[in-house]
Parts: sequence; structure tokens; C-alpha cells
Amino acid sequence: MNKTRFPQEAWLAAGFRALTSDGPTAIRVEALARNLGATKGSFYWNFDDLPSFKRRMLEHWRDRVAQEIETISAVDPNRSMRLKLLIAQAAESAPDRFGGRRVEPAMRSWALTDPAALEVVNHVDHIRLAFLAKILGDIGQGDPAVVHLVYGAFIGLTDLAAKGTADIDAALKALLKVVSKP
Repeated sequence: MNKTRFPQEAWLAAGFRALTSDGPTAIRVEALARNLGATKGSFYWNFDDLPSFKRRMLEHWRDRVAQEIETISAVDPNRSMRLKLLIAQAAESAPDRFGGRRVEPAMRSWALTDPAALEVVNHVDHIRLAFLAKILGDIGQGDPAVVHLVYGAFIGLTDLAAKGTADIDAALKALLKVVSKP
């Protein structure tokens, strides 16, 4: 076993890979240490316990989403540019070392069995829906049903893209062409 103290980011990446490959029950200290070639001591150097690690994973995902929205918000308020950036961001996935395309469906799966994960997923949905409502409202499509339709399509498309059966970019562009027509 490697006696190196791995940084938090390495442990978090391992946690997301475990989550996306085998589900939330795969997030276990021994398994993560084995997959990293690390000792459990390295884990406990970074985290108090497994619940604190899971909280940090949830915070990491939530913060990443917030940063994505902040980045798009900071762009010149050109309506079509923000919408294009939003679609491009939606089509991107988390880095592969953090689970890649499978993170979004895995987070939603985790939320089915863990109240803390559900709370974070609900928070992320809330901030994404508010931002999407603002952007769609800016192009004259403020109907809440349309906002939910577009967001629901994104959620479903992330699952299909994780399976390699959908192109999120092309599908969202096609959907937004339909909903943005007068």
C-alpha cells in the first residue's frame, strides 16, 4: 500500500468514480483506498469519517454547478450568447476522473436513497431552474412549463448521453429552436 497522503481532490475523484460505476453503496473507505492504492490513514487525514466525505462530495458537485452558472452569468448579457453557452455547458460533462457523463444520473440515483443527497439535488435543481427561467425569459419564453420541459429534457439527455445514445448538444439545440419560435 502506498503511504502517500493523497489530497482531498484525489479522494473525491475516487468517490465520484465509485458512485458512477457502482452506485452510492460503493462509497466505502476500504474500497476507495484500495482503488487509489492508498491507506485508510490517508483518507482519515483528509476527512473525519465517511459521512463527512459524502457531504464533501455533495458540496463539490453543488459548488461545481454553481460555478458553471456563475461563469455563464458573467458573460456579456447578450441573450443568444448566454443561451449558446448554457447549451455548451450542458453538453459538457464532468472530467472523467470525476465520473464524466455519468455523474448527473448517479447523483439523482443517490438522491433516491439518501436525504442529504436529495437535499443537494433539489437545491441544484432550484438554482438551475431559476437560471434557465431567466435565460429563456430573456428570449421571450418565460412559460414555466417550457422551462420545466427544457430542464427535464436536459436531465433525461444526461442519462442517455451517459449510455452513449444521445448527443446533448444537438438535442438541446433542436429543442430550443422549437421553444424559442414566436
